[in-house]
Amino acid sequence: MKSIKSPASNQEWQAWGKLDPLYGVATLPKRAKNETNPWTDESFYPLGAADWKRFHPKWRQYGLKSGACIEIGCGAGRMTVHMASDFDVVHAVDISAEMIEYARLRAPANVVFHVGSGTGIPLPADSADGVFSTHVLQHLSSPAAASAYFGEMYRVLKPGGSIMIHLPVIAWPGGSLMRIHHFIHRAKCLLDGGRVALRRYMFRRALIRTPPMQVIWYEVSWVYHTLERLGFGDVEIRTLFGGSKMAVQHPFVFARKAGATSDAP
Repeated sequence: MKSIKSPASNQEWQAWGKLDPLYGVATLPKRAKNETNPWTDESFYPLGAADWKRFHPKWRQYGLKSGACIEIGCGAGRMTVHMASDFDVVHAVDISAEMIEYARLRAPANVVFHVGSGTGIPLPADSADGVFSTHVLQHLSSPAAASAYFGEMYRVLKPGGSIMIHLPVIAWPGGSLMRIHHFIHRAKCLLDGGRVALRRYMFRRALIRTPPMQVIWYEVSWVYHTLERLGFGDVEIRTLFGGSKMAVQHPFVFARKAGATSDAP
């Protein structure tokens, strides 16, 4: 599948890598480097430890081999440095060279970093046992870009390999309420898109100091249909609670590439 370039969101993420890599990953109040309680390595990386401790057992429960894992959108390595202890090798991919350089200096030897572009994954087909990502696909420009990413994930997975991908999802109510919810959601998307476009314009003209962060949501039916169309099976969506303060809840989609059976605990 061809990579879809998402120049606006890519450029903004690259800008965060130059401006404030830790805050770009974890945009919690008062944590920017020019604010009262900026991130340090000592406060930033335990965030990833708390989340990985929560996420990894659920992936093992679904079925996961501990060979080679690809992390999409590794950023400054918040999750990467902790994932490395549970896999033979972690291939950490990000579009920001500055983010990767920051993470590289803090990661163990079994992490291999790759600077990506667009929605392509710069690794061979059938080369990974698992693909993981959190707080990344929500910042893509469109569901079409996410579909391209999922296609790349399928390509690089070995038969029997699985994905665990954080994805904000929407499940519509049935009956007459569905049209009302669709209307409200579309109106919200238009307003959010306008706000992001305005901030994007202002940032490019140096009227504001930090780039915008676009956030999109995915309909549950779209997620299932897209993954099944690409060839994935055993598709599940689980919402996990707990972990760090990055989010109150984390919806994850799990899916498997057909083939050999994955290890289970």
